[in-house]
Amino acid sequence: MSQERLKKVNATSKSVSYEEFSKMDLRIGKIVKVEKVQGSSNLLKLSIDLGDNQTKTAVAGIAKHYSPEQLVGQQLAIIANLEPRKIFGMQSEVMILAAQDEKNVVLLQPEKPIKNGAEIS
Repeated sequence: MSQERLKKVNATSKSVSYEEFSKMDLRIGKIVKVEKVQGSSNLLKLSIDLGDNQTKTAVAGIAKHYSPEQLVGQQLAIIANLEPRKIFGMQSEVMILAAQDEKNVVLLQPEKPIKNGAEIS
C-alpha cells in the first residue's frame, strides 16, 4: 500500500459499531484452483472451497506476490457475504483478507488446518 493510501485510510477511518461488524461473515476457505487473469499482470482468479459443497470465486490483485502454484491448497480468511462484484469482467463473490505494506502482501491464514467454512469470530 502506498504511503498516500495509508494516510488516506488513517485520515478517513471511522468507528464501526459491533452491530455493523457482526454482519460480516468471516470464514476460512481452501484455495482449490487458481488462474491468471488474461490481460492483467496483477489479478488472479481463485476458486475457494467453503465446505458443504460450496465453492466461491475471488478475483484478487496478488499475482505480483504469489504464483498460482504457491496458492493451491492454502487455507485463508475471507469475507463470504459481500455483494458480488465484477472485476476485470469476472464475477468476484468473496473477498480474501490480506495485510499489505509498501513491499509485501501477506494472506491472513489460520496457524493450523481447520475445517473449510469455519467461522472466524
